[in-house]
Amino acid sequence: MNNFNQDLTGKQDIPQAKQLMETLHKTIKIAWKNDNKIKQANIDKWLDNFTGEALLYEKISTCTDYAEREKQLALFLLCNFVYYNESEIKHLAKLMFKKYIHSFCESENKQSISNEEILKLVEENTTFTYLGNIGESSSFLLYHFRQVNNLSRTVFADKFNAKNIVFIDDFSITGSQITKYLPSKLYSLGKNKKFYVILMVATQEAIQALEKLNITVLACIVLDESATTFSDNSMVFEKYNDTCKIEAQKMCEYYGERIKTQERGMTSLGFGDNNGHLFGSFYNTPNNTLPIFWSDLNNWVPLFTRYNKEYDESKINLGGHYV
Repeated sequence: MNNFNQDLTGKQDIPQAKQLMETLHKTIKIAWKNDNKIKQANIDKWLDNFTGEALLYEKISTCTDYAEREKQLALFLLCNFVYYNESEIKHLAKLMFKKYIHSFCESENKQSISNEEILKLVEENTTFTYLGNIGESSSFLLYHFRQVNNLSRTVFADKFNAKNIVFIDDFSITGSQITKYLPSKLYSLGKNKKFYVILMVATQEAIQALEKLNITVLACIVLDESATTFSDNSMVFEKYNDTCKIEAQKMCEYYGERIKTQERGMTSLGFGDNNGHLFGSFYNTPNNTLPIFWSDLNNWVPLFTRYNKEYDESKINLGGHYV
């Protein structure tokens, strides 16, 4: 495979496939702590999706083996994937609770708060609940949130007579799904309440969209433009020449167009008007992430699972028959 030399800016091509694979295995073992959920066989099957067709069609590459170049680009993107394992999700769930307590202290101009005051705030004046529908990722996260913070089941009861209603969710990149759901929910809960949305990961765009609903938005991790794969300020490609980024983007757009879902707002680079994201968790992958990682349409073999929200009739497969 050709290895591009330095361009006019002095930046190099991305590392070779062998080096990327070595880096990936270290990342899976040390950072992701994936417990053999993603094995070499899974990676190989995913890489087989990249046949060279995209670069051949786009006619933008000077390499001699389009398929190998696409696999190299795919591996590079995978090495930059942020995978939130179970221990990290639990850590963030603890941080979400701390952010709520800190926000309360700020609103009350308190420099400190006792355990007794925290207990009263939570037990008497707070209801924690999920966003969307039960069985979706928000309700799954709420389970971990209750466990790691040693909270009573009573503060998660479906009773909204508490003064503070706190919605818990994991990822919000555009804020569009939450803003569609929340207004009617807030209206049904009545007045004289304070509403919070606490997120694991969000963008400023999502936070600003939610704040327009007159609610307090707290996020553990706030992403900016540098976190998007193909933005002008992308951290992913800042060390490498422009050719790498152009090839990778064209490749993702080409295959993404073929395998994207038909939901409104979906593009070849993921949901919303964005430049593609590279993250997911051990329990799901958001649709803002590049579809080449999670789509299973048109015979595409995904590497990371995405459980889509199904609002139509259930189709439960029992022995080959649907009921």
